[in-house]
Amino acid sequence: MKFNTVLLNLRSAKNVGMIARSHLAFGGDLLILIGDENKWNFKGGTSTYTRKLIESEKLLFFKNFKEFRKWNINHLNFKNLAIEVAENAVKSHQYNYPENCNVILGNERTGIPTEIIKECDLAITIPQITPIGSLNVAISASILFYEISQRMKAKTSIENYKFT
Repeated sequence: MKFNTVLLNLRSAKNVGMIARSHLAFGGDLLILIGDENKWNFKGGTSTYTRKLIESEKLLFFKNFKEFRKWNINHLNFKNLAIEVAENAVKSHQYNYPENCNVILGNERTGIPTEIIKECDLAITIPQITPIGSLNVAISASILFYEISQRMKAKTSIENYKFT
């Protein structure tokens, strides 16, 4: 089982860094950034995890969703799962995740545009107990990665209070 993380026009390098950390911890394959490649200035803690992805050639950039979608169809043909607060979305804990998928997360303010959600195979939402609007994108990513990882076998052990 493989999953890629697709970040659509995120604004915050800090969020990208937190997502990259969770992406690696839960066994993600490619981290794909869609939008302006030049705006990412990976520094501090953000650079630690993004550097690992760059060094392993697991960080890709696309200008727009159309370019990414064409690449996905031609190279991977993974299912595209839009993670969004949307009507008729499947609840994250009730979904049987496919063998290979792209987890698509949207901009911190605007989310994933409706026209892109319609191009995805499915919309998935994380149910909340109280109506606070929505979760932070990095928190949402971590929850989804955990849900997906439950189908994968852990490859780590714990030594001296750390995963090895």
